[in-house]
Amino acid sequence: MNDVWDVLSEPFAPEELQWRVEALSKDKRRALITPFVRHSAVLERLDEVAGIQGWQDSYEVVQIPARADGFYAVKCRLTIMDVAKEDVGVGNSLKAAFADALVRAAAKFGIGRYPRQWVDYDPVGEKFVPPQLDGMGEDYQQPDLEVQPSQPAPPPISEAKPEPQELIDRLIERLRQAGLGKQAALIVMKYGGYGKHPEETRKLYGELRALLKGQAS
Repeated sequence: MNDVWDVLSEPFAPEELQWRVEALSKDKRRALITPFVRHSAVLERLDEVAGIQGWQDSYEVVQIPARADGFYAVKCRLTIMDVAKEDVGVGNSLKAAFADALVRAAAKFGIGRYPRQWVDYDPVGEKFVPPQLDGMGEDYQQPDLEVQPSQPAPPPISEAKPEPQELIDRLIERLRQAGLGKQAALIVMKYGGYGKHPEETRKLYGELRALLKGQAS
């Protein structure tokens, strides 16, 4: 059993890491940064080490933003080999909040857990040089990375065929603007997020559409 936990907490490849600026010093010449692992890399690590039957995740939507520039908040309960841990993730969409919640819950098991560090920061170019992390090897040189900008708004539905989760996010946003955010959250919670399989996702979308249609009628 100890071997499983050791393998789960092994360092990730550099290309699987992203960096988040948590805070800036008063003169904006220093940044407190946190490395975090991509959502897809966490899923792959769980499947490879614990096996697809060796872990489970469940979610609860705890906040839907009241304003357009607000954040969704989602709580993830991650169970690995009968051990469960929880954490809350945030994002400017439900998709982002669900992914962040899983990454944060996984970190409580030691998966992709890295310390926050202060580094030199260029406020003009919004750049910093991440420090070398343990397990990367002495010959590895971290490249200069730019602070990730906020994600642009998704294109209109007519321009492309979005994934079901994107459609659901947009529908929830319309419901929130119509004052039905709490009702939408209750429906999402009933399905544990986007649904555990395509049929549940379709049912979720249908109920949200019916809620919006009922408001318009």
